[in-house]
Amino acid sequence: MSRMSEEKRQTPAWLIGLILAVVLFAIGLLVFSALGFGDDPVIGAGQSVTETADTDGLVLSYFDGSVGSFEDLRGQPVVVNFWASWCPACIAEMPDLERVHTMFEGEVQFVGANIQEVSRSDANALVIETGITYPLIEDPTGELFAFFGGISMPTTVFIDAAGNIVDTHSGVIFKDDLEVKIREVFGL
Repeated sequence: MSRMSEEKRQTPAWLIGLILAVVLFAIGLLVFSALGFGDDPVIGAGQSVTETADTDGLVLSYFDGSVGSFEDLRGQPVVVNFWASWCPACIAEMPDLERVHTMFEGEVQFVGANIQEVSRSDANALVIETGITYPLIEDPTGELFAFFGGISMPTTVFIDAAGNIVDTHSGVIFKDDLEVKIREVFGL
């Protein structure tokens, strides 16, 4: 009798394996989504801002210690990309952002917004590693990120020449899609 009750209590190895596989799959999906890699590659699919918002009064604290505002950027469209050195998806798209910045230099301004950085030296090292040359601002509390409605990292915001937010993209955006998006939302 004791041997029979002992056999009944054992969970079959295949069932343990199945449960473990389902749990690992679910964790993988959560990580994949949290890093922004699960976004629809069709630009703007469900991510467009339907109403414009004004950027007046928002203060920009640049990496070089200077302070400015979005009013200083008026006259040309602006692409603001929220990133951090702790965000793998942000790191993946940074070289493409630089390529598109170079492509549209003189027509579209780019600003990188470093959000809630753990270490400024990590942020500076990443900027050097990825070759970013456009202006960088700090958003240590995430206040700007929240203003723009950021929900995942990275987030890219498109602001027209008058200072109105005209579109956003949550998740990774690579060169070809970013170029198309800029031409679409800014009419270039």
